[in-house]
Amino acid sequence: MNEINVNELVINSKSSKKNKRANVFLRILTYLISLMIIVLFLLAFIPGLKYWNLTFFIQFPKDGMTGGGIFPAILGSLLLTLTALAISIPLGILLGVVLSEYNLEYIKFVVTILSGIPSVVYGLFGLGLFCITMGMRTSILAGGLTLSLLVLPVISSSVYETMRAIPRELREAAYALGAKKSEVIFEMLLPAAKKSILTVSFVSAGRAIGETAPLILTAAVFYATDLPRNLLSPVMTLPTHLYFLAAAYGEKARWMAEATASVLIVFVILVYTLAFMFRREER
Repeated sequence: MNEINVNELVINSKSSKKNKRANVFLRILTYLISLMIIVLFLLAFIPGLKYWNLTFFIQFPKDGMTGGGIFPAILGSLLLTLTALAISIPLGILLGVVLSEYNLEYIKFVVTILSGIPSVVYGLFGLGLFCITMGMRTSILAGGLTLSLLVLPVISSSVYETMRAIPRELREAAYALGAKKSEVIFEMLLPAAKKSILTVSFVSAGRAIGETAPLILTAAVFYATDLPRNLLSPVMTLPTHLYFLAAAYGEKARWMAEATASVLIVFVILVYTLAFMFRREER
């Protein structure tokens, strides 16, 4: 018995040493990857800071987009993101509730497929359906609808997972007290999931504000000389503005591209920081 105990102690000691080494290796690898990401962000963010001033944020582009500012692009990105969220959040919540409470496997399968489709495919779909078939042309509404389809699987999946994490006993207790299914959903489950819904809303905003391919096909224009008048007007956006600058002008407008990239990074970091804060509060 003593020999067996000694052998077990030796084996346990060796396995614990291996686990410690693996943990140390994974920790070092995590730090290195995090450092690389931070360095890449800084390399993209810092060069454009020196071009920031008030006129850069409030003026229209001029001199063939080699001068002026990016106010129309900032406004266009915000309008498209808000339009997309106004459409996708209610639909995403509804779809997440349906998936959670009615257990429709084929819809889950469709949502899983939609979450893996490249964004350019959404852009082509939006171009064909919203811009051409429905006659919206290049507009905020067409781009917002396309972006809403893009982030809808993210929102619905998050709502579904949050609703499924709520103990089944709470539902059964509510039903035993005579509550209707609609009362259980809207008065008990959704209030319990509100922090998660806010978190995924900001995550979806971060993704929507950084999209380029769908907006080139459905909402964005190369150059805007005035502000949009309604939802059927085209707009400039930060990602597409950055793309057009890099594709058409090169070194001549490099300063504006660097400054635009810095602004876009700030927007994305701000949105994801808010999402992280709500996530921490939820936990």
